[in-house]
Amino acid sequence: MPFVRPQKPHGVSEAYAVLELEEGAPLEVIKSAYKKLSLRIHPDKNPDDPNATQQFQKISEAYRVLLKHLDNDGNSDDSDYDDDWEDEERLFELYRHLFEMVMRGEEHAFYARAHKSKPRREEEPPEQHQARIQKHLDDQKAGEERRRRERLQLKARREFEREQERREAEERQKIKNSDKKAAAETQRQKDIETIRKRQKASQKLRSAIFAAARKGNVKRVEQGVWGEHVDAAGGEVKDDCHDFVEVAPTDPRETLLHIAARHGDHGLVRWLDGHGAEPEERDSAGLTAFHVALQRGCLSVVSYFFDEHPPNADTAKIYDPPCSISLLSLAVESLEPEVVWMILDKKLVSKEVMNSVWEGFVIEEENLAKRAPTKIKEIRDIKRLLAHYGEFGQQSTSFQKEKEQASSHSKNFVRIGTEPVHKTGSQGAGRGRVNGRGRGRGRGRGRGRGPSASAAMR
Repeated sequence: MPFVRPQKPHGVSEAYAVLELEEGAPLEVIKSAYKKLSLRIHPDKNPDDPNATQQFQKISEAYRVLLKHLDNDGNSDDSDYDDDWEDEERLFELYRHLFEMVMRGEEHAFYARAHKSKPRREEEPPEQHQARIQKHLDDQKAGEERRRRERLQLKARREFEREQERREAEERQKIKNSDKKAAAETQRQKDIETIRKRQKASQKLRSAIFAAARKGNVKRVEQGVWGEHVDAAGGEVKDDCHDFVEVAPTDPRETLLHIAARHGDHGLVRWLDGHGAEPEERDSAGLTAFHVALQRGCLSVVSYFFDEHPPNADTAKIYDPPCSISLLSLAVESLEPEVVWMILDKKLVSKEVMNSVWEGFVIEEENLAKRAPTKIKEIRDIKRLLAHYGEFGQQSTSFQKEKEQASSHSKNFVRIGTEPVHKTGSQGAGRGRVNGRGRGRGRGRGRGRGPSASAAMR
């Protein structure tokens, strides 16, 4: 019975129709169409379609038919398809050959060749068998001993390698730590140098601004504080910047506000007060900017402080003078009656301070007039203010009479050599009376009132 090959399940025309192509389409178009359809109809992408598997098999079969058709025409170069078709041909040939052998009755020859028996081994003598067994046991023991030695050697070698790796790792870590320390120290030195450069530049700029303030250059001061961020508070030399000062200031604690107050620059005082200056700061003498303005008689600056910082418990640090002086003595020292009046009118003076300043002023009045001959009118106005607010009318009259009486007594003496002699009466009586009254009263009044006057005028 001859072997008949089964027919193809699809025709070429039907295959083209399944792939949605026209007949005669080239291989590249067929491959592209098959790839698109397979990606679209694949069961994994259509899990809800029960016919997806059947449709996918259908287009796969149509693709195979077209590849076969093109291969018969000599237009196919699909090597994978050729290999599959050749395997199918060989299987057909094998089945055909087996079928013909069965039909001719030659199947026993194939079975005999497949199940051919092996020749039997001859039996060995007992001694040889025992020797072979013993040799096998000896070889086994020797192998075990050899493997034991190899394990020990491997263990020792691994321990040595681990120890060596540990030492190398420690050495690498030491080098790494040393490099880190060196890098950190280098960076630290760089940072220190950078900081010192910044401090030097900052101190140089600050000293320039203070120099401009002392010269009255208001625009440069405002530019430095506002535009170049120079701190308006504090003295000229900042902390940790003493090494960068080229010329040490006379008063390192003197602030820009002190300088402006000393110059009587009311506008700069106001501007600095609004841009970071601290009115409570004091110079080396313990004076605030208000005290400096008061001592200098800068009326506009004193008025500004009274208006912007009214005297109360919160502003006490601005107005409280050092222990050795008083606000009234600073005002009197300015020889400006209006400044003295402001202190008296604000009631910033105690009765004790008033008495002390009054006594000192009365004693030093003539000296003040000599030192400031152009300020005689101001000196008299100050005296009237002190007398009015201190109610020194009667005390002033009696004190003045005592002073005039002492002056008249001194006129009744003349000096002959080094001994005082009274103009009237005998020399003996006059000499005794002069020694008794003149020296005692003169020294008593001078020494008793001297310290109080100097303390009041400090």
